[in-house]
Amino acid sequence: MRTCKCCGASGVRGLGEIDFNRTCLDRPGARVFPPSAERVPYFSCARCSFVFTDAMDTWSAEQFRERIYNADYVKADPPIPGREEVPIRERPAYAIGLNIAQACDGSQSRIRALDFGSGGDPGPTGLALQDRGYQLYSYDPYRADAPPLPEGTFDLIIAIEVFEHCHELEDLTRFMAARLADEGLLWIQTMLHPHPTPPNVLDSWYIAPRNGHISIFSLPALSVLFRRAGINIVMTSAGLFGFKRPPRFPNQIFI
Repeated sequence: MRTCKCCGASGVRGLGEIDFNRTCLDRPGARVFPPSAERVPYFSCARCSFVFTDAMDTWSAEQFRERIYNADYVKADPPIPGREEVPIRERPAYAIGLNIAQACDGSQSRIRALDFGSGGDPGPTGLALQDRGYQLYSYDPYRADAPPLPEGTFDLIIAIEVFEHCHELEDLTRFMAARLADEGLLWIQTMLHPHPTPPNVLDSWYIAPRNGHISIFSLPALSVLFRRAGINIVMTSAGLFGFKRPPRFPNQIFI
């Protein structure tokens, strides 16, 4: 019997199956990749509305690199739709980094930052923080050339469009519990889906196996998952954040 990876409830129901080659960019009459015969089942929790597939739960990191995060992945997730070659400082992800840097301006000498799921060393988001004077480390478990993770905790961990790619959620929360400083800030960006789960949720453009979108959260699902790790999740006008205790370093999120 399947149980919810977020809240542990047994009330998990099947939603249906999706073509493995479906991407976030697919629209009626326009696909990135041709249809695949491989079907991917998705499920939903009746209690917290977590939507997920367990089809990749037994995959190794190498299988993810071979089947999803390969040379064709940029077609499914280009920096800008319709443009695969974009200078790194012109990418939307770099602009997100500038926004984060501005929100924590004045803390450059006080915080140690980690770009979790960086997409490079650094990726565009982390590069923006580096450009603004932050001590920035990069970590991406699915990149073969990823640098080793340094020891210690981090005052700022950014996870931009990463959590939806994670299937080992216990490992994710264990990592964040161990690596987020007691007065640190976890900056999250992932698309939250409604609670309760709507009957047509599989029509969402965001649920796309070829993009590696394995775990689709609602706010209750994300909150209960991280609560077990001692991390509070809050949604504010500035975005989605996690913390053990409110950060003391200068920032424009917590006053």
